[in-house]
Amino acid sequence: MKGRSSQQQPVISIRISEELRERLEKLKQMMALKTGQPVSTSEAAKQLLDSARDDRIEGVGLLLEPTESLLNVRKKLEARLTLSQAEWTLVAYYCTRGAEAFTSTEQGLISHETLAVLLEAFLAAYETPRRKSRVTLDWIYLQTLPADGKQARDKDPEEATRGDVRRLVKRTIQMLRDPDADKRRRPILAVRNLYTMLDDEKFINAEKLNDALWPHWKTLWKLCARGHYAAHNKPLRERPRTEDENEDFEEPILYGLPTLEERGYRLELPRDEGNDFTPRIGFPGPLKPHFPLLGYPRIAEFRRMLELLDLEPAMSQWKGHYYVAWTGLLDNDERGVTLFSRDSGIRFSFPMDDWKVLQNLFRRAWESPEVAAAWGMLSYEYGEL
Repeated sequence: MKGRSSQQQPVISIRISEELRERLEKLKQMMALKTGQPVSTSEAAKQLLDSARDDRIEGVGLLLEPTESLLNVRKKLEARLTLSQAEWTLVAYYCTRGAEAFTSTEQGLISHETLAVLLEAFLAAYETPRRKSRVTLDWIYLQTLPADGKQARDKDPEEATRGDVRRLVKRTIQMLRDPDADKRRRPILAVRNLYTMLDDEKFINAEKLNDALWPHWKTLWKLCARGHYAAHNKPLRERPRTEDENEDFEEPILYGLPTLEERGYRLELPRDEGNDFTPRIGFPGPLKPHFPLLGYPRIAEFRRMLELLDLEPAMSQWKGHYYVAWTGLLDNDERGVTLFSRDSGIRFSFPMDDWKVLQNLFRRAWESPEVAAAWGMLSYEYGEL
């Protein structure tokens, strides 16, 4: 009995405040994102106590109000002010969430170019001076990258070198920018490397870290906004001010967006709140039905579908999160495009010439300065969708 009791570990039970509990929950989310495995509260508490790094404590605090924190980060980036390591870590955290969201279809994945820029940002930060650590992360970085002929990924953790990391990252960037990149699987997990490095390593000089990452911030931001939308189902947008908060505040003037018509089809773009607008497609015929595209994510996917559905093959398909479209023979044996809305179950059959009219209406609309300006602002609020 004595031997058994001497082997037991003491169990200490403590009462923590609600604020600390919430901070630990946020830290658990941050830790789990790097490995994809759940993290216990005790593991998170041990990590917080062991590291006791100011930037990690700051990072957990930033996650308590993520929308407000990220909006403050964007203001600093636009003014080219220096971000703390914790603020860059917050951006990288949501970049990782963005890359791993909306992956149920090939069309929902982030672009090859975005992934290439993310790896360029990682490589730039990787070359920035950091404090020496007892444990190197080079082997972990290598595991997220496609293997090469030199078998760097198969090395033991202690054998992995900085040269291996540099070579594989550069090779992956080159692969992603190859004309045949669309035929290869995207190494999505490689996005985790930037977040892992910023969260686990300590950079010596914040200015040098900013110099490394700032050239890539617009791409980082759009992926970060995508992650924020995936996590919180809302755009990164300032809360509208009320008249009571500031009597002298005037909302900016929002000019109307154009209406376009072609061969009986009509595209209206009525404005909603802020920079939002809702395209409404009016169809020819006596009933004059209208089909609205509700919200930025659906509009973005609809435009991408119009652009990327291949009309040349006898049969081709484009499958997105909200819409599916395919080419083939219609009921009258004429070639055309069938469009299916997953949300509503509505299906349309377009003769090929009519589909091209739809393509042209959207192209003309987005060539207008007013639509381009509103869309540009929305892309920073919702990100790459």
